[in-house]
Amino acid sequence: MFPYAEQLRWRAQRCPQHAAAPTAADVAVADWEPFDPLRHHEHIHTRLPTTTRRPRPADRARQAARP
Repeated sequence: MFPYAEQLRWRAQRCPQHAAAPTAADVAVADWEPFDPLRHHEHIHTRLPTTTRRPRPADRARQAARP
């Protein structure tokens, strides 16, 4: 887990050089928007997915090698 100051920098989408200067202007608007459960309700899933993940090829080779 990152330190709190680093988390804030990531959330603000700023590089380390511009994060050091709080008065530096942003050239572009951040390309993400805060999640609002009322506006983004189609992205909330209340049930677990019913599909299962298929094993990777390396997993199959490992399973075949087992007695």
